[in-house]
Amino acid sequence: MTHTDAQFQLLIKPAGSRCNLRCTYCFYAGNDRFFASPSEGRDKTMSLETLDRLVNEFLSYRMEQSVLCWQGGEPTLCGLDFFKAAVEAEKRHGVDGQVVGNALQTNGLLLDAAWCKHLAEFHFLVGLSLDGPRKLHETYRGKSFERVMQAARTMREHGVEFNILCVVSQANARHGAEVYEWLVGQSFNEIQFIPAREVAADGSAAPFSVRGEEFGDFLLAVFERWYPRDVGAVNERVFNSLLSHFACGEPNLCTFRARCGDYVAVERGGEVFPCDFYIQPEHKLGDLGERPLAELYTVAREGFSRLKGQVDPGCRECEWFPMCNGGCPRDREPSGRNAHCAGLKKLFAVAAPKLEGLARQLKRVRGF
Repeated sequence: MTHTDAQFQLLIKPAGSRCNLRCTYCFYAGNDRFFASPSEGRDKTMSLETLDRLVNEFLSYRMEQSVLCWQGGEPTLCGLDFFKAAVEAEKRHGVDGQVVGNALQTNGLLLDAAWCKHLAEFHFLVGLSLDGPRKLHETYRGKSFERVMQAARTMREHGVEFNILCVVSQANARHGAEVYEWLVGQSFNEIQFIPAREVAADGSAAPFSVRGEEFGDFLLAVFERWYPRDVGAVNERVFNSLLSHFACGEPNLCTFRARCGDYVAVERGGEVFPCDFYIQPEHKLGDLGERPLAELYTVAREGFSRLKGQVDPGCRECEWFPMCNGGCPRDREPSGRNAHCAGLKKLFAVAAPKLEGLARQLKRVRGF
């Protein structure tokens, strides 16, 4: 039995960057091109042997909570039998009383009744990609709207817990109020708004990327409808993170925390990286079985703590710095300033006083 003081999660890409959609803004597409192709003896999906070794080692650490997040590309391309094997491996290698959680990020295209029965039975938390009403959703995601909505209906029928992953891009950046009201109108009350930003070799932002103030303007339009009407009824990850800052002293979203996330990313062949945004050869930490995952996590945490701290000197003088900590390193401009800084400042100026007051109310109610 192995023990570790480290508490971390796994972001697992069992199908690599393979997907049954080709969304224009996808940052995953082709990011495993650095590895051997199937014709060179590398499987298109994670082998059951690699799966078993991964689960075995991870659960052997006996952490307070062992969370496996299955991502892509599109992880459902591995097939339902793969995920049944994953659960069986968790049963086999876990011990009585051990808390094991599974999360699945998906475009929903393959989620039928059989899938949803399994996801509900074993309490998978599902993140379903949906960018708003049909016209906005299909701008960059192809003709997928009806199948995504059907997936949502099927998950509800089977009692699957899921949230909505809404990418904010040039398709919907100026429609924050419309997107939010539509999602709420569909009774989606767990929402994550995620900015699209990819940068070309010359440093220019891709055409679909949200720029400057746009992401903040989008969130501000949402906030003005969320507060106070939907507080407690609808959860949105940026607002929850800011509320956590005031209630607990630290944002709970890795984007805004002082150090990067408590996880490592595992590619389909067992290659280990510090983050799914940084799956490039220069960031590879090692291979499964080469060194303990807990050791690789420690290496990642130390390295990315330094990366997180490389911000524009002016950032640390900003009144909002404790709320954003310079944002995610991948969203920074060459100066070290977050590309969405201007917009986030506008959001914080309006939202911070209200969320600080809400945090005080929560503390009084809970006796903090």
